[in-house]
Amino acid sequence: MNSAIIKVIRRVSALFLTIFLSLCLTACSLNYLPERIAGSIIRQIIARDYDLIYGTEESTETAEETGEKEEEDREEQEEDLSGEAEEDEDSGPDEDSAPEDDGDREEPEEDREEPEDEEEDEDTEEELTEEAAGEDPAVSDTVSPDEIADIPEEDEKAYYFSNLSTGDKKLYLEIYNALFSMEDKVTLSSRDQDQVDRIFNIVLMDHPEMFYCDGYSTTVINSGEEIISIAFSGKYNTPKSERKNKEAKIKEAADAILKKVPSDDSDYEKARYIFEWIINHTEYNINAPDNQNISSVLLNHSSVCQGYSMTTKYLLDKLGIFCIVVYGSASDESHSWNLAKLDGTYCYIDTTWGDSSYRDINDSQANRISYNYFGCNSDILLRTHQISDKGKLPECTSLDEYYYVKESMYFTKVDMGRLKAVFDHEQQKGEHVFTIRASSEEVYNDLFETLFTDKEIFNLVKNADKVTYIEDKKEYTLTFNI
Repeated sequence: MNSAIIKVIRRVSALFLTIFLSLCLTACSLNYLPERIAGSIIRQIIARDYDLIYGTEESTETAEETGEKEEEDREEQEEDLSGEAEEDEDSGPDEDSAPEDDGDREEPEEDREEPEDEEEDEDTEEELTEEAAGEDPAVSDTVSPDEIADIPEEDEKAYYFSNLSTGDKKLYLEIYNALFSMEDKVTLSSRDQDQVDRIFNIVLMDHPEMFYCDGYSTTVINSGEEIISIAFSGKYNTPKSERKNKEAKIKEAADAILKKVPSDDSDYEKARYIFEWIINHTEYNINAPDNQNISSVLLNHSSVCQGYSMTTKYLLDKLGIFCIVVYGSASDESHSWNLAKLDGTYCYIDTTWGDSSYRDINDSQANRISYNYFGCNSDILLRTHQISDKGKLPECTSLDEYYYVKESMYFTKVDMGRLKAVFDHEQQKGEHVFTIRASSEEVYNDLFETLFTDKEIFNLVKNADKVTYIEDKKEYTLTFNI
């Protein structure tokens, strides 16, 4: 059979498999497909880059050579296979990528428990041998990324997927489809359990709409010390029969929030609205049910950092604003927050740290929204946060979208004219509590000395014989209650 015929057969097969996959997704009811699988990116890639993802590109071998090689591999596996199978311990998001507590408090042990192990397969040795001796499902690096001309560019809703290698993208789609369909024991193309864990966490980082997934388990088939295949099963907090109903409730809650966001607002104003809504309607509670997903915020209004950050992404995604979840640590605890692109500027948003119910843990005087980490750059964020290595993140170098800059409350020097304008504005609108921020420790000390040592504060506050304020030397902020 010549190479031209082989090429035609492979192209027809790829088209057939693509159509078949589309029919399967349709059978799962596309009406409940969240955001058409992240803005249709998954289907676009399956349709446009099927060869890239599933390795159906032309081979340099003839069909006969391929068949002979497969037969040799099959015979060799049959000789060596011991027919051993083992079930891994259940896995949830890893410690660095999906924190289960944040701030300075530790969650109860039961909140970190993994689901009970599934029973090991009762397949006979003969059945395991037949499965492992078949076509090898674990070859994922069939194509070098350098050979691919049409690798998808950055996607607004599936950023982490867009930045994966070819082999990782293939595994990502397998895990995504398994979780979306809630199918058990899906054989993966990878034999590397660390890779499986890493990609599983990345799938959840891209898809906050998968609120129903808590973790996963794997069944490993070994031949001696060699892993022959890995079967993947998701772990779920919501039964499949109840998932659609819960999705509908979440969508209804999200739609009600988004209706109040003016369509002509800037990205900054839209993101600020979402930031403030989450804070005003959510209590920070380490014992909150479902606190690792969006239902804790949108339905229960009680959560921890991962619930806050997942919901921020979920809502900003729906507004068409680029947003990703970032994992790391803060205050010596695991933590998560967001990186967004507001009006063309990349910046960080930490919704959890804006919530007074969180800050009250350490600061009993904190009684309003904190904007210290709304729209900040890396220089400000990294003074208190540490980012886990989860791949390349966009650089956040600008303060153009930083709250204090946008609201004219960011001071790079002592400027009495600007200070008077800020105080006059806040008093005119009846705002009793507001915060200004200095750009450095030196500027902060100069502001403090001018306002309080030199008592210039009384020239700014009308008809007052005393002024209440909160100083935060670590954040370079002064909060006034006038």
